[in-house]
Amino acid sequence: MADRDKDGISDNVDIDGGDGTNKSKTPLADAQNLSSVAAIINAVIASNGGSGGPQAGTNTSTSKTKLTKNTALAIMKLAAENAGYTTEFTAADVAEFMKEFDAEQARQIEKIVTSTSSKTVPGATEDAVDKTTSSTAKTEYPSFFDPGRFTSDWVWGKVNFGDEKTLGSKSLGILAQVRGLVAKFHIFGVADNEVRDVAKQIAMGKTTLADYTVELQKVATREYPQFADRFAKDPTLTTYDIAEPIIKMLAKVWEIPEEDVTMDNPLVMSYTNYAGPDGKGVAPSRYDLLLKAKNDPKYQLTEEANNNARDSATSFARAFGFGV
Repeated sequence: MADRDKDGISDNVDIDGGDGTNKSKTPLADAQNLSSVAAIINAVIASNGGSGGPQAGTNTSTSKTKLTKNTALAIMKLAAENAGYTTEFTAADVAEFMKEFDAEQARQIEKIVTSTSSKTVPGATEDAVDKTTSSTAKTEYPSFFDPGRFTSDWVWGKVNFGDEKTLGSKSLGILAQVRGLVAKFHIFGVADNEVRDVAKQIAMGKTTLADYTVELQKVATREYPQFADRFAKDPTLTTYDIAEPIIKMLAKVWEIPEEDVTMDNPLVMSYTNYAGPDGKGVAPSRYDLLLKAKNDPKYQLTEEANNNARDSATSFARAFGFGV
């Protein structure tokens, strides 16, 4: 079927908002029916005469995907939209992508050909060699070059999490989540560069926030050895979760929002850091923390403190015979 929109691609994925027959009005509208944007990219390539990888039993040397400039730009745009990457691709970008696409594909094909050849038996009959090569190739194909995954990774390589002004809402949201998670553990030694790298890996789908929580728990266990057993029992537990009862109490005593009581508040830290490096210290009691909270200058600003002061003044005046 001839292409009826302006992207020059006769398939059923419209990347420029045209009105081609049976084409989606939005670039990723078909994503709901596919497992990932990589699958969409592979479908675009296949519909344009390319191949997402050789079929079992085919000759690896004739199973290469050859991109046109239009197809390359189309799949780059699909991957960019999925990544929230808004920068327009230049002709130089497309040329660079096509060159690296071809190079990686050639490297993967060479790897498989070398692998299948090395596993044949020297001196075997021609039929035996063909059978061994075909069987081995079938085993190797699952790791063969994946155009969709390569395209997604290539575009993500352009996304710079160090320049937040260029990030899309998806990436910014994930970055905020990761920073918030690190803050909840209140641990040292986690640089913002690491936070940005982890956020990018999560955005790319290469890891998850849950996986990173487990990694942070390992660090927290070293810094808060007294909580090691609690971390081990709950893979979602953070240092903030452990300190939350104290935070709630302080917020109530000081009549302020809970978010205003931070993890680096001295009274919170006196609870979370009581054990020391050997984990053998004694935690302050809730009563001790309550007394310290009421001796804090913030308590003097509360309505309760003002009422108590007024009641004390009234009682004092009455004791001396003033008609109050």
